[in-house]
Amino acid sequence: MRRIGLIGAAVDPLARTGPAPELAALFPGIELIAFPSRVPAFPHTPLEQAMQALGHAEAALQAAEDGCGAVVIDSVGDYGLAAMRAMLSVPAIGSGEAGLAEAAMGVRRFGIVTVWPESMNFILAERLLASGCAGLCVGIVNVGEDSDTEVLAGPDGYLTQIREGREGVVHKVLAGVAELAARGAQAVMLGCTCMSGMADGIADAVDIPIINPLAAGVRAASKARPLPAVPDVREGRAELLRAMVTAVAGQRAEDCPVCIA
Repeated sequence: MRRIGLIGAAVDPLARTGPAPELAALFPGIELIAFPSRVPAFPHTPLEQAMQALGHAEAALQAAEDGCGAVVIDSVGDYGLAAMRAMLSVPAIGSGEAGLAEAAMGVRRFGIVTVWPESMNFILAERLLASGCAGLCVGIVNVGEDSDTEVLAGPDGYLTQIREGREGVVHKVLAGVAELAARGAQAVMLGCTCMSGMADGIADAVDIPIINPLAAGVRAASKARPLPAVPDVREGRAELLRAMVTAVAGQRAEDCPVCIA
């Protein structure tokens, strides 16, 4: 069985099915293993996003050393993707990059619906620009508001509502899909990997393709060939990266276990 590391994925000590159990049927021959980031900063702004690039890169380094044949970033933000590709001996896939590639397949017009507020759209805007398919995107619909991010964790927190696919959140997502279809979208990508659990239900309820970026990332990783050459990493860089992350790893964690742990 091939092992793929999910970088930035949270470890749930109560779960016995591993991370992203909804993907098990899609990838029966793959073992998904969570490698959380040790940087306890939610990416509210580009500053924290840069911090997470280091946290995710360090987690990916551990995944490769633990025998994973590929790594997938469990975030549409693709934190640390360039750094991973500059140092790892295994393929590194960004869920955002892979999801957008599927959404724009065949040069089709697409939209993005996300549970996060408009204030965080800088993450999606950067991915759209980097992917080269920004011109095909008819728009982003935000079904979340800034007030939703005030309470993320806990049984009634916003993340729990998303992960469990609660009716109120799903209803808003479906309305967002309908709005994007009315704008001319031929497919819709879900704007966060935390929406993976509701992806199948959303897809069953609408008439246009729904792209689950986490599934797209794992699919790309499962097809990725071994790297033709191992990156030339300067001596001591891995140790320096670990030392930098270890310096902040003990700080109080912020409470989004999707982008961080």
